Amino acid sequence: MASAALSNQVSPLGTPVQISRERIAMNTAATLPVTLMKLVLRQGFLAAANQQFKLVGGPDEANLQALDNAVDEYALASAFSEQILNPMDPAVVTQVAAPHSWYGLDVGGSRLLYDNPDTIYRFIPVNKTSEYVLTGRILEATPADTTFSVLEGTSGLTSSILTLDDLERSPDGSFVITVSGEAATPGQRNHLVLTSSSTLIAARNTLGDWVTEEPMELEVHRVSGPRNSLFAQLGGFVLLGALVNDNPLLASLASLIPPLAIAEAPLVRGTLTALLMIVRGANQEAKYMALATTDPSGQLRQPNEMTQPASNAEFLANQLQSNGYFQLADNQALVLTIDKGSAGFFNVPIYNDWTITDDYWNQQTSLNIDQAVPNPDGTYTLVVSPTDPGVANWVSTGGLNQGTIAMRFQNVADPEQDRPTVDSRVVPLDELASVLPGTTAYVTAEERQAQLAARQFGYNKRYAPYPQP
Repeated sequence: MASAALSNQVSPLGTPVQISRERIAMNTAATLPVTLMKLVLRQGFLAAANQQFKLVGGPDEANLQALDNAVDEYALASAFSEQILNPMDPAVVTQVAAPHSWYGLDVGGSRLLYDNPDTIYRFIPVNKTSEYVLTGRILEATPADTTFSVLEGTSGLTSSILTLDDLERSPDGSFVITVSGEAATPGQRNHLVLTSSSTLIAARNTLGDWVTEEPMELEVHRVSGPRNSLFAQLGGFVLLGALVNDNPLLASLASLIPPLAIAEAPLVRGTLTALLMIVRGANQEAKYMALATTDPSGQLRQPNEMTQPASNAEFLANQLQSNGYFQLADNQALVLTIDKGSAGFFNVPIYNDWTITDDYWNQQTSLNIDQAVPNPDGTYTLVVSPTDPGVANWVSTGGLNQGTIAMRFQNVADPEQDRPTVDSRVVPLDELASVLPGTTAYVTAEERQAQLAARQFGYNKRYAPYPQP
């Protein structure tokens, strides 16, 4: 029945531009420079994990077996990033996505740095010397959260955000957003301001109810600015940034040499991708691992202890995060008690040591506020464990005994006075009932299968009309 229903839909993500960019990314990731750089990156990832997980003996065997895939996904993510270095030829590119198959293409995963299973990530290259118009439509089933963030440089710092509440839409859900180096005019709501260091717009749709909520339609149009050039093709406007962005004469001179076909060759793309991998790779991975494994002073923390939700402006400027890592035996559970405070949305995803998710479409390795069952007092009690404890609010580790957790709290109305809180404790499974609320919802084997079937159906909609394996 699910497949029949999907056959009547076409995902707004499957645009011809997206399919083209996926083909390019796959070809780029297979080039010799990227293949060689993956060997270097693997050693960097491993060294970072040995340090960050030292208190529990480093990464365990299951995580070591997942290392090569994590490096492959980081490489493919870098191949997508190489394609968004040119703000003079912008496109909306979906990435940080799980492996999928559609339109005759088997696309590897591009997950990295705590990818969110509830979020559709799309990136658009921009530059202050140009003006852009974003057009799109948010369908009837509005996502739980939608943001357009202007990112700075190569680090991804956020300089400004346009949220769903800010966005002015027509009755049919369509919208137009202007993007430029100029401030918004009086009364203008749908506008994003670029600085000299702005490089990307990150558009995020967070889906709460996967079955009903839809990602938005989105396109970009560049309406003015320097002509496309070899300088832009090679990422000059990104890598040299403010040196040219505030100087119209330099920007014009840099744009004199027109685009060259050779710059689009797989070997050239592969070389640029390899450079991105070495510049950001191991250091970036170590920094994100440390969010789960260290305290603010840089000292290693014990496992199974979640931090209290706090802002990390570099990570996601308009959200609060709670981070930690787990070390659990098959007969143990990490019980999380969550008070969402004034947050309109939260989720609890499981990651391996390499800060990426696994098969979250076939396994319940994440739960969000729409998928979880609340306690009568409005709090939530979730059970994280390798073994199914039979509770509705089970967050499976996907069989992992060791891994990381990065909870997100979004749409936080009052982060100072009504801040979310998280309590964590480890208990043996045979003592679980004694620490759970008396109102805890339990599920039968059939009900669990229904949970998973709804999850699979909702995930498949992202790639409709092609159900995923």
